[in-house]
Amino acid sequence: LAVTVLFVFFQGTLLPLNTLTSSSQMDADYHASGLWRPSDMGSVGHRLLDESNVPVPKREDGSSPMSLEERVRYLELKTNAFMNFGSDPLFGSKPRVEEAGCEKVSNLAEFGCKEGWEGWHGDPSCRGLFDHRVCLDDLPTPREWDIASNEPKGNARAVPEGDDPPCLIYDFGIREQPQFGVVMARIFGCEVHAFDPSPISKGWWNGNQAHKIRALPNYHFHPYGSGGIDGDLELMEYDWGQVSIIRFPTSLVDCGDSLEGNENCNVKPSTDFRKTFTLPVKTLNTIRRELGHENRTIDMLKVDVEGSEYAFLEAAMDRGGGGLPCVNQLTLEWHHMPWDPRYGEGSSPPINAIVTLLDASGLKLFWQSSVGGWPSNIRAYQRMGLKDIRYNLASFMRKKK
Repeated sequence: LAVTVLFVFFQGTLLPLNTLTSSSQMDADYHASGLWRPSDMGSVGHRLLDESNVPVPKREDGSSPMSLEERVRYLELKTNAFMNFGSDPLFGSKPRVEEAGCEKVSNLAEFGCKEGWEGWHGDPSCRGLFDHRVCLDDLPTPREWDIASNEPKGNARAVPEGDDPPCLIYDFGIREQPQFGVVMARIFGCEVHAFDPSPISKGWWNGNQAHKIRALPNYHFHPYGSGGIDGDLELMEYDWGQVSIIRFPTSLVDCGDSLEGNENCNVKPSTDFRKTFTLPVKTLNTIRRELGHENRTIDMLKVDVEGSEYAFLEAAMDRGGGGLPCVNQLTLEWHHMPWDPRYGEGSSPPINAIVTLLDASGLKLFWQSSVGGWPSNIRAYQRMGLKDIRYNLASFMRKKK
């Protein structure tokens, strides 16, 4: 498979596709390396350079192409893990706690589940507001916060003027529940960037509920989402007022109350109609460049984006040397993941592929909600035959040296 994918014939010669990974600007680099230049390939080369769907993998700098050897190994990691052609079909659901080495794991409720804070309704567990887990070991010492004045208590440290905050947080997918990023901004003094294109989030940000958060100098809201492309994306109305990349079937098979007999079932239009929204999304590389963070490490990347996590992470890894070298911690919610029918619960091909690449680049799975996650209990999904509408939570951190 690797040979047929990575080599093409041109004028009777077997050529490596890594020579097709750039525009004419890079011809000199290829020529100096003794490789064929893209311009030597004619129309064949330009067709193979098309990145409208499959991007050319780049090294960690995001611009220069991977070498042939790097691309072969990258392809092996992706395809073999996805096909479960590896040593462990459950690799994506097995935390490596000892390898990660985190001593203090927290869901942040201890800091933000308090009276007066956003989302507090008298529930001491703040259920559903603090689902993600992070490692606190390398974060700044937490400070106390006076919610009435919306300022740190006492002589809590402040970031010197002109200096970067001590940590950088990207929070994708907030709906009307910004607790994760707000705790990071208030308690740890981090620079927080929150992203969500959904109408409910934009309404929340401009409304009275967010007035204290808007006053924080280190919390920034961006009304666009995460994606595998830069541009507008058609997203569907989803649960909890959110939007999702998932498409719902327009036709369903109706067999009535019984499957007995020999008569065929009926095909009927679906009655579960959802609104569509055309909303802006951006890739991680573009966001970092536009925010001026290309030379900064993202201390915490939270991704809870209703199914767009796959395209977002895949695009980031294609442009980051096959991993996420700019990220120290990643916490996310998996959506809509299928299981490999040969192995069942906990063996998900798309998750195995992504986790394998994360692990190879040093980001170790140190926590997950459960091995197989949980299925949706929404009746409409069952009527539509969507059996893979299930979810799970997972957290990764860069292995300590």
